[in-house]
Amino acid sequence: MQITLDNITQAVINHGDGGKAHPRLYEIYRSLIAHLHAFVKEVNLTEQELQLGRDFLNRASHHTQEIHMLTDLIGISELVELLHDTNGKATESNLEGPMYVLDAPERNMGDRLGIDKDGEPLIVSGYVLDLDGKPIADAIVDVWQPNSQGLYDLQDPSQPKDNFRGRLKTKVDGIYTFETVVPTGYHIPASGPCGEVLELLGRHTWRAAHIHFKLSAPGYTPLTTQIFIAGDPHIDSDTTFSVKTAIASLQKHDAVDELMASGRHVTFYTTNFNFVLR
Repeated sequence: MQITLDNITQAVINHGDGGKAHPRLYEIYRSLIAHLHAFVKEVNLTEQELQLGRDFLNRASHHTQEIHMLTDLIGISELVELLHDTNGKATESNLEGPMYVLDAPERNMGDRLGIDKDGEPLIVSGYVLDLDGKPIADAIVDVWQPNSQGLYDLQDPSQPKDNFRGRLKTKVDGIYTFETVVPTGYHIPASGPCGEVLELLGRHTWRAAHIHFKLSAPGYTPLTTQIFIAGDPHIDSDTTFSVKTAIASLQKHDAVDELMASGRHVTFYTTNFNFVLR
């Protein structure tokens, strides 16, 4: 077969068993080839540009989590979430991200999840409910977040292990509550090839402030999501395109610290967010 500009795409698609061994793989492959070839034609890709693309992917593959971050930064990760978020009236799902750790320590209701002398105290509470608004008992609420400097414990050796991580279990009333600190937005790692491309495109590297949750309960569909903090300066331009409707407002409070002889006032925040499981 003589390859031409007109037949090369179909030749690549036809090169194989036509999906007999792996139908789903072939469905993805066939569509990917068709779209990639159409893209190359649309932008009239040059050999030099192709080589730059090869170099980018080669370098990205040698950086930890860089490919994962790439799919986040071009919206593919969130697009897949949106395609398969079938929760309906249940709380929306969202990306797990690379900072989740299995077997976080079990906490009691109301426990403080971490140590951060510079952080502003935040009390988070709410209910875990079913689709009819009834409380769910024995639901596991798995929480993780960065500290007030925007750093997770995995990124910061000065933090103790499992700082701002914990697993809580609801009782018959479905209530959960814990103390943490107000999270701040943070820059994604930008020292690798993905960061270089963002700079060339004039894109910022900020993630809006958020807290991660994974919830599970017997008889219910597990939920992974993120709750964003209202008022964050990047709430409308999160660099991974993850902000949807799960946004929590913080209420500011002033109280007298009874442990201080001076009776000084301390500031803390509260927020309430209910989760609905399917």
